[in-house]
Order: sequence, then C-alpha cells, then structure tokens
Amino acid sequence: MARLPQPGGDNGNWGAILNDYLTQSLDQNGSIKPGVVSAVQLSPTVQASLSKSDDAVTVTGNQRVEGVKTFADPVYAQTAVVVDGVNKLKLVGEEFPGISSVDADAQTTSQLLFNPANGSAVIDYSASRGGSFAVRTEPGTTDLAFSVDPQGDAVFGGNVTLPTMRVTAGDLGAGKVLTSDATGNATWQTPTVSGTGDSIKLKDLYQPIIGVIPSSEITLDQYYHDNLDTSGYTGLTGTLWNSPQFNTQSQDFKPANETNPAFGCTNMTNGRQVGSVFDFEFEFTGDKFAIQMQAFGYYDTQIYVEHEGQMMKIKSYPLADDYSGYVFRSVAFSRYATRRIRILMPFLYFLQIVHENNAVIKKTPDHPMIAITGDSYVDASTAYNAGSSRSYMTAGVVDAIIEATGFAVLRLGQGGTGYFNNASGTASDELGPADSSRFFSSQRLTSLQATGAGSLVALVVNGTVNDGELSGGTAAMKARALAGYQAVSVWDPGVSIIAVTPEPINNPASGNVHDLNRIGIIQAIGDHPQGVGVVDVYDPANPLWTGTGTEASPTIDQQSKLVGMDGIHGNWAGYKLYGHYIAMNMGEMKVPIERAWL
Repeated sequence: MARLPQPGGDNGNWGAILNDYLTQSLDQNGSIKPGVVSAVQLSPTVQASLSKSDDAVTVTGNQRVEGVKTFADPVYAQTAVVVDGVNKLKLVGEEFPGISSVDADAQTTSQLLFNPANGSAVIDYSASRGGSFAVRTEPGTTDLAFSVDPQGDAVFGGNVTLPTMRVTAGDLGAGKVLTSDATGNATWQTPTVSGTGDSIKLKDLYQPIIGVIPSSEITLDQYYHDNLDTSGYTGLTGTLWNSPQFNTQSQDFKPANETNPAFGCTNMTNGRQVGSVFDFEFEFTGDKFAIQMQAFGYYDTQIYVEHEGQMMKIKSYPLADDYSGYVFRSVAFSRYATRRIRILMPFLYFLQIVHENNAVIKKTPDHPMIAITGDSYVDASTAYNAGSSRSYMTAGVVDAIIEATGFAVLRLGQGGTGYFNNASGTASDELGPADSSRFFSSQRLTSLQATGAGSLVALVVNGTVNDGELSGGTAAMKARALAGYQAVSVWDPGVSIIAVTPEPINNPASGNVHDLNRIGIIQAIGDHPQGVGVVDVYDPANPLWTGTGTEASPTIDQQSKLVGMDGIHGNWAGYKLYGHYIAMNMGEMKVPIERAWL
C-alpha cells in the first residue's frame, strides 16, 4: 500500500516510496489524475459553483438573460415583472394584481386590475389622453365587436341580446315608451299612438260572412260516429292538425298527447285550463272532405264556405250532435272546385281533415285580427246555454262578430271574471277557479302578447256585471281600466283599444254599481291615447235591451227573448244581437291605417 517515507528511516529507497505515493493521484506531469477527486469530497459551495454554467442566472446582482427559458414551476417576483423598452408592460402583484402599460416617463397609461377578494376585474384607460377601450373580432382587424370612446360612450358592432334592460334617461314612470331623437338617442317618453296620423274606419276592413250557400252546391253534410263512411271516397288520405297548410292565425293548437300527434290537439288561447273554440281556415281544392274530431258529449260545429267570392254559412245554424268518441263531419260538394273553408269547433280534440288524394289543401292569407277579452259573454271555450230554446257552442258573441266582420279573433274571455274579479267573486290578482284571472292579469297579457306586437288591429274589452261593488266606484274602475290599457300600450303602442260597458241585464239603472263602473270605463277610454271608442250597451237612457225576464222566467219584455235558461247569459238570439251591435258600433271607430290589411 502506498505511503509516505518515514523520517529517519527508509534510507536508500525513500525516493521510490515517495514517488509511489504521489503517483496514486498525480500523473507524470504533476496533474491530478481523472476520477481521483469525487463530488462528495468537495464543499457545498464548491459543488454549487462547479455545477453552474458560465451564463447561468444568479440569485443576486444584475445580469442579462438571453434565449427562451422554460420553467417547470411558477416564477415569483417580490414587486413587479417589467417588459422593458421605450414603453413598458408591467405585471404587478400588489393588493390588486394586474397588467399595466407604462410610458417612457414611467406613467401608467392603461391597466387591467383584479380583486381576488370578490373576483371582480377593472379595465382602466386614459380618456384624458384620448384613449379608448375596444374588443376586436379578429387579431389585427379594424372590426370592433365593442368599444368605449374617450367620452365614455359605448358602441356595439353587432346585435345586442339582453334578458332585461334598465334605461334611466328621460321621464321615468310605468308605461313610458323608449323614444329616439333624430340622432338615435333614446329616452323614456309618454306614449302616443304610432303611425302617420292617417286613420281608417274599421268597417272599411270588414269582409262579412253573409247568407247560406245554395243547397245545390252541397250534396252531403252530416256526422258519422267512430268511422267515416268512405264509400264515396277514392284514395283516402288526411291532413293532420299540425300541418302548415292550415291558417291558425289567432289560434294556439296544443297536442293532446305530447309524444303522439295522432291523438289530435286542443286550442288554448286564453291561458286557462279550459280550452278555446277552434277557428281555422284553408283553401280546399276538391269536392269532399271530413273533419275528424273526438267529442265528449254535446257539441256543434259551424263551417263557412267561399261561394263566388263570398264567404257563406254551409247551414243557417251550427250542426249539433251529442256523442262521446270519434266523430266525422263529412261534407260533399256538387262539383270539384277551389274554395276557402273556415271551420269553428268547440273545445274538443281536433285530429285531421280527411280528403281524397286528388284534393289540395293550401294556407290562406291572414285576416285583419282583433283580440277580445272579457267575461263569460265572450268566453273563449263555449257559448252554449243548456236548455235554452236555441243555443250553440259556436254561435256566441265572438262568433257573431266574426260573421259581421270576417276578422280573425283571438279569444281571451274567461267566465266569471272582470276588471277586478278573478271568477272567485272577490277582487284578487291571484288565479281563481280553473286558473281564471281578472282582466289584464299577467296571465292574460301573456296570452295577448303571444300574437306579437303589431299583429292586432284592435283589442276589444267586454265590460261585465261581475265587478259590481268590487270596484269601489267610478274612480277606482277608471284607475283599474287605465292601468290595464297602459299595460297593453307598453307591449304595443299602436294597437287601438275599444271598451264595451257592462251587459244590460235587468233594466240598467242610473247610479247603480254597474252604471258607476260603466262611467269609469268610458272615462278611461277617453283619457287613454289608444282608446278609440266605447260600445255603450248599458246606457240607462238607451240600453241595448230592456226587461227582467228570461227563458227560465219569461215575461212580456225584450230580455225574455234574449237571455237563456240560466237567467244571465244570452241564448242564440241574445248573443247574435250583442255581437252584431258591437261590430256595428266599432265599425265607425277609426284605427291607424298602418294596422289595416287592405
């Protein structure tokens, strides 16, 4: 084993012993042999120094770093990270961390700051320097999706969709209309009827249904139960209720079974659990068809047919029947031709129009459309007064108005209701029986608004004796009516509003509760800018009819012939008079010509 020479010993060979010892670590040139000194034999400081390359980043001191560096872990700065140049970008990690732009004078010109406590973010820009904020649609493009100029005005480059919007400029208040000036600046203003100022009388839009089609034109018109007699048909087919070839302008067809349209549909126009009378139209080229329905007891239907350019009834009165199950009203004409067909059916299930393969069904153009809201006199579901000498589901007040005008009518009436009454006999904003609600409730407004703003020529509001003392008198009725008319105006500032006073039951008397309500309604129409007139059927000095009798308790007076067996509602004659009187009077009222379909 190599060793050092011993002092006083190793005479004669101490040099060889020393050389042997030194050659263990040194080569012939005196350099340390490779691998003799290992890392574990060095101090930590020396190890760290030897492990560092000449261009490594040091912990302290100033140093220039070049090239792309990749860090496996986050990099932390005590104050800020600055991207240097004439102008600088600074990453700040203070109370509100963010990114700032800094000019050559070390002044912050814009920044994006974050609040970790509540998650908010703030963008600052220097309006005083003429700066702005913008969001571009593509990198490098000049197309802006959004920008804010030095004055703080925001500009959107495309459409803006908002669930709600709050505008604080102008004359704030319920029922105001957002109105723009010549440069597009909008503020809240008191509404006025929109349009050019030109108007037209409603009667100039009427296309009444007149008379009965000649019997020579019809070879068959009858009901079949369960199965259609197809002996006269060749190549039988059908057009289902949900076909786009039907004009359902004022309707709201709903499937009876959500998963299978073959079960038919109901019609739900007024937002109540009880459905509405069907009223739809189509152009039919052929010589025979049948309406397939599912009935649940008594029902009747009315059909209007175009003959030589004029819409006419197929029968003088609706065709009535009493059956539960599938029914077909089968109609055959004496010749193959093109005709408009309009069908009224009560609240039942409508399945399809059955016809031959050689027949053609096409959608007809829309009619002028009005909406009618009110009580049971204009009830959307039925006009039937059981036990009366003549009464039908499809021959009520609304149907009489349809025959007198030819209009499409959105049926919103709900029995037992009023401006105050929700059909429970109390003044309430809550839903009443069968989800009934007072006039202008949110439920009825939703049904009205489903037609779309600008779609209606007019809204007719039938008055009622249901409110009685619930109103609290003329002033309260006026206020309630005005609030309702204004709610409509907010939705559609161009629709005309027509009011009908309470029904003239049992000799209208001056000063009674119904007369006080009548006066409030008249005053409200006069004060509202969209009110175009009142049909005054309750005028004590000139009521639509007089008397106290009914079919159930007849006397020798007018009312005995007009009010049916339930003692309050009209029979066929009473409803026809009432509806035609409304149509006749509102025909003289003027509406903006922009709402006229001429």
